[in-house]
Amino acid sequence: MGTTSLKVVAYTLAGEELASRSTLMETHTDTHGQAVQDPEAIVRAATSTLTELAADLAAQGAAIAAIGISAAMHSLIALDDHNTPLTPAMTWMDARPHAQAQALWQTELGKDVYRHTGTPVHAMAPVVKLAWLHADQPELFAKARRFVSIKEYVWHSWFGTWEVDYAMASATGLLDIQTRTWYAPALAYAGIDSSALSTLVPVDFARPASTLPFADQLPLADEALCVIGGSDGVLASLAAGAIDGRVMVLTLGTSLALRTGHDEPSTDLESRSFCYILDDHRFVLGGPSNSGGVVLDWLYRNVLSESGEGFAEKFPALCAEAGTTEADDLYCVPYITGERAPIWDETTSAAFVGLKVYHRQPHLMRAAIEGILFNAYWIAQQLVKQRGKPELLLVSGKLFQQPWVLSWIANLFELPLATQAEIDGATYGAAMVAARRAGLALAAPPLQLLPTKVDAKASQQVHRRYKQWRELVRKLL
Repeated sequence: MGTTSLKVVAYTLAGEELASRSTLMETHTDTHGQAVQDPEAIVRAATSTLTELAADLAAQGAAIAAIGISAAMHSLIALDDHNTPLTPAMTWMDARPHAQAQALWQTELGKDVYRHTGTPVHAMAPVVKLAWLHADQPELFAKARRFVSIKEYVWHSWFGTWEVDYAMASATGLLDIQTRTWYAPALAYAGIDSSALSTLVPVDFARPASTLPFADQLPLADEALCVIGGSDGVLASLAAGAIDGRVMVLTLGTSLALRTGHDEPSTDLESRSFCYILDDHRFVLGGPSNSGGVVLDWLYRNVLSESGEGFAEKFPALCAEAGTTEADDLYCVPYITGERAPIWDETTSAAFVGLKVYHRQPHLMRAAIEGILFNAYWIAQQLVKQRGKPELLLVSGKLFQQPWVLSWIANLFELPLATQAEIDGATYGAAMVAARRAGLALAAPPLQLLPTKVDAKASQQVHRRYKQWRELVRKLL
């Protein structure tokens, strides 16, 4: 269950995709930073998309051994004592609590909450959303009896129980990741107690799939399970094999994230890297950035074209042309939607600096791509300082289909690059957890090394530009 779309994918135990279905999800935004979704619409979409895929599987003569669930982190819904939503689902993009986040981080309590929970203090975090809701809508807050994520709401609609896995819970800012219990100081700041939250369960917690209200529409194998799974980021890391610190994953979609895995929790006050639970002995560390493909999409649709016309053909061609263009002294600060890592400022904005009369579309695209990847490298360097340098960088995203981008980023990160077969990491990771719980084996897709090498001279030039970019960002911010 992603923010942009809800996807259901069926995999064989050999890792082959049998069938898939998806449904676009609608997010309602406004000028005050609101970014919300309709919980009931998500339940309907989850149920209908799953049953439609089940019909595809039945037509192929396939049976479902297990269902695993992945979901986007940080959503929040307030419910009354009849479990009826009092609010829409606030998504991770909802920036209305930014003042609470900034104020909390300036206190010792904010740093204490981060150290214990591993969740960066930011408007995205449910702990901050709760404080904002308490202050902004006190009457509604007083009526609320329970606070849950979108995933919990769907799970309850299917099984009638309020349960949350440790992976999702560890992204709320309310769970102590060492003791795996709700953290009292965070609850007190949010204005709630643990009775308002769901029962904590492991990521491989399961209920019989036969008890789903629409089980008669599913071609279930004997003793098929529905496994609660985890969050999209940690499950994508599991699918990528980034679970022991040797591999760092750079994922570039609408947003961007860098992640790596470790066998013990770790936080860092300087970088505010996240640390989320994967399973009973592993954690995923990383930094999330708002500044991914959304920057390039905005640039093309609003500056470089007439209302985005010809996007499918012209956008990749422009990205390719950018590879043959030197940006010279043109730089892009890419924070068009504010920023999480590495600066953690919801109110910051984007800029092009150094524009000259001879600059054309490819120059702007080149500067924007460099700005996004410079920001990613900044995040990566913070993680390296915290936990050490990885052996390999696994890249994922359509931008990395550009050969010049791969060469350029190899020279920036000074690491071997790899990729995986075209899979949806979050659903594949959920399938891995579900298969293991059902006593079956679904291996992570193998990594494929990319034919890139670090060019010493080019690397020096890229790092020189990176230092200039960092200095520019420092001055602007």
